[in-house]
Amino acid sequence: MNKVGEHMSTQIFSIDQDGYAHEAVDEMYKNKVSALLVTDSGEYIGIITKTDWMHLNLKGECDPKEVTITSLMTKISNTIDENQSVAEAGAIVEQKGVRHIPVTRDGKIVGMFSVKDLENYYLQLHNKTNF
Repeated sequence: MNKVGEHMSTQIFSIDQDGYAHEAVDEMYKNKVSALLVTDSGEYIGIITKTDWMHLNLKGECDPKEVTITSLMTKISNTIDENQSVAEAGAIVEQKGVRHIPVTRDGKIVGMFSVKDLENYYLQLHNKTNF
């Protein structure tokens, strides 16, 4: 069984809840990631993604210096244990409509599993390098 922990990113990028959208977007672009975990006193409480930002822009509510991170983030409701299978992660992605899943070990977040990780896993499985 291929475990999520074998394919996840162990580098976690985060931002404090007290910031603004422009800071989150800058951080994502700086680190070439499409999601950040949101922290409150060092605890992960939410996730903010480029998709969240794009939806806000499409609604026309896009002043990045006024939109707070807490108003844009989604509370963490989906996690997956590092020992669960990649197939289980794929099911969460499909059923919940999410692109990023925080990965846990003993209940503590230790990484992120994304749709990109899922794509890379299937490419590797079929001995391909890209679509």
